[in-house]
Amino acid sequence: MVPCIFGRVSTIIRNPHFWLIVAMFAIGIVLHYPQQILNTSSPSLFVFLGLTRHAVERIYFLLPISYAGFFFGIKAGLASLAVALVIMLPRVFLISLHPSDALLETGGIIVIGGLVNFWFEGYKREKEHRQQMLSNLEEAQQELQSHIQVIKSNEKRLATLNEVAAIISQSLELEDVLNAAADKVKEVMGLEVVLIFLLDEVNKQLELKTHRGISKEFAFGLKGLKVGEGFNGQVAQTGKPLLIDDAAKDPRLTREIVKREGIQSALIVPLKAKGKVVGTASVAGYGSRQFLDEEVEMLTTIGNQIGIAIDNAHLYEKTQLMANTEKQMRENLRFYLQQVTRAQEEERRRIARELHDDTTQNLVALSRRLDSLISTSDYLSPKDVTRLEELRQETDRISDGVHRFSQDLRPSILDDLGLLPALEWLTSDISKHFGIATGVAVLGSLHRPSPEIELVLFRIAQESLRNMWKHSEASRAWVTVEFGDDKIILTVKDNGKGFELPEKIEDLASTGKLGLAGMQERAHLIGGTLTLQSKPGEGTTVMVEIPV
Repeated sequence: MVPCIFGRVSTIIRNPHFWLIVAMFAIGIVLHYPQQILNTSSPSLFVFLGLTRHAVERIYFLLPISYAGFFFGIKAGLASLAVALVIMLPRVFLISLHPSDALLETGGIIVIGGLVNFWFEGYKREKEHRQQMLSNLEEAQQELQSHIQVIKSNEKRLATLNEVAAIISQSLELEDVLNAAADKVKEVMGLEVVLIFLLDEVNKQLELKTHRGISKEFAFGLKGLKVGEGFNGQVAQTGKPLLIDDAAKDPRLTREIVKREGIQSALIVPLKAKGKVVGTASVAGYGSRQFLDEEVEMLTTIGNQIGIAIDNAHLYEKTQLMANTEKQMRENLRFYLQQVTRAQEEERRRIARELHDDTTQNLVALSRRLDSLISTSDYLSPKDVTRLEELRQETDRISDGVHRFSQDLRPSILDDLGLLPALEWLTSDISKHFGIATGVAVLGSLHRPSPEIELVLFRIAQESLRNMWKHSEASRAWVTVEFGDDKIILTVKDNGKGFELPEKIEDLASTGKLGLAGMQERAHLIGGTLTLQSKPGEGTTVMVEIPV
């Protein structure tokens, strides 16, 4: 404490303003006591002006008092007031011829001097306050500018990252993703060289997939880069960014091709997806470059985006491969089913033809022979004739059954006249043999589709009507064929008892409804769709739509 006080006193004494104030007080003393100091007979040095009561001399003390308060502050000003009071009081009480006036003037000087000092002090505090406010304002402005710069920098980084994300997400093809990423990284970082390696987890090595700004020799020299080898290998191993100031002098360099290429500074970041390193991205230059922390952070973030895009591209490739494999399997299955269906239809046609050409004709011939035998044989007894007549009638019934069976297998009318006549024959046969009123309606502009489509539509109608008379207990059925510009719609509807449909039409086979499942498969084989509608007590509707 004491050294501090002595230090302040020493500073004040060395100040020239202090000695000016001392000189002012010395002059004041001389002016106040000229008779005692200068040994003159005049009571005042201003007697030539007619002033003898020392009012001017007292007012003079306001000068050092104000000066001290202005330069040294309120404490120095009050101390000067005390010094002036000490100087003036002896004259007031010991020398002045008008002590009351002198005391009043002295008090006025002290009051005025004190007010002046307090005003100076208030002025200084106000000035300091303003300066502090200005200083705070400047600091706030600087801080605001700093925040604005940070915001602008963050906005720029965010815009860059969004742009990178938008560019690399435009495609799911791996080559397109890597090329777009390399071009954008080169633009953002402003460097000549960009390298993107992908990690081969099986062989534990990095493969250079995309590059910019390097020679073919350099690209070839980076083949077979093992994890942990060289700059990129270390990044792939550690998963952390790596800065290289001078690649040629760096002890971590493992391939001389880097020196021959002339690359000096580089920044390498990992490409990550789902927390795993999937590759590395390098930006490099042929000159010296100091990378900022913001650049390292931004390229790291871009690397993560590229890693995610690479992972998505790999998933897309796997999905495409699986989809292509599944598509090929479906096509193979459809081809197999088509071949099986064709083989079945050919076999049906062959059996139907044999039944018609051989079995039916033989039965007809047998019936005629029996009829001839009955009409020409006089030696037969009535009992034998009756037996032969029964055999002839049974032969005719068998012949009709074989003929109907032959028509069910492959109606010749379908091949000869087409779909509509075949459907009319089918509905007429249902009405004739099972007593169910059935008819055919045609909508749209009539035209004949391909034989394959005709066969599928006929088989679906045939199976629908067969299910109707077997299970539905219907009394009426409607068959409608609608011809459109690019499709044919076949609808078979009945007023039977209906049934409860499964949640998925694919579950028909598992519920035992093999006929309906077969109709669906037939429709799918030629690119059509089958729709079922049924509820208990509300009948059943089968609708198939085939593109043409």
